[in-house]
Amino acid sequence: MMARLLLLSLVVLTGAAGCSRQEGSEASRAKPATATASAEVEVPGKLKFKDADDRVRFSLEPKDDGAKLVDGEDRELARYKWKGSSLKVSGPDDAVLGYVVLSAGGALTVRDAEQRQILFTFARQGPGWRLNDAKGALLYTVSPDDEGATIQDASGAEVARVKVREGKVSLRDAGGRTLLATKSLVRADAAATLAFEKLALPLRVALLFQLQSPPSPPTP
Repeated sequence: MMARLLLLSLVVLTGAAGCSRQEGSEASRAKPATATASAEVEVPGKLKFKDADDRVRFSLEPKDDGAKLVDGEDRELARYKWKGSSLKVSGPDDAVLGYVVLSAGGALTVRDAEQRQILFTFARQGPGWRLNDAKGALLYTVSPDDEGATIQDASGAEVARVKVREGKVSLRDAGGRTLLATKSLVRADAAATLAFEKLALPLRVALLFQLQSPPSPPTP
C-alpha cells in the first residue's frame, strides 16, 4: 500500500514539473516577438547622419539596386540606382538629377541628366582627392591626416575636417564645430564629400555612396 502511494506521488510531481517547463518554454518563445514589435527596426547597412544636437539630418538606406536618401522625417530626398558602374541619381518625383560615373582611371565624374556634360570631376591627387568643375577649375582638395581627412578650398583654406575617433565619424567646420556625425563605419574620404557645398546634397551623397559601396566589377 505504501509503495503504491509513493508511486502515485511521483507520477503527480513529474506531471506538474512537465507542465511548468512547457509553460515556461512557451513564455520564453513569446517574449522576443513582443520586444521586436515595440523596438525600432534598423535597416541593415543604413547610414544615419546627425547634427551637433543629436538630431537626424538625413539617412542613406540601402536597396537591392542602390539606395534611398531620406531626411530626418523619413521623407525621400533622392534615389540612387546602379547602372553598371554608373550611379543614377533621381529626385522624389523620379526626375533624373544626374549620374556619377566611375571611369577606368578610378575618377568619379558627375554628369548631367542626359549624360552629355561633365559637371564635376572627383579624381585622385597623390594620397588624396581633388574636385574640379566643368571647366577644370579646382574647387576642393581632400587630404588624409592622422585623424581622418582635411578639406580645403581652391585657395588652400581649410573648410572642414573629418575626424574618426572612438567608433564615430564626424564632419567638422574649420572652427572645430560638429556639422554631421555618424556611428557607422564610413571612410574618411567618403565622409569628406559631404563638405562640398558647391554640389547639391543628393550629388554629395552620391559621391559618398560610390566611394563607400563601389559597384562590383563586371563579370568576364
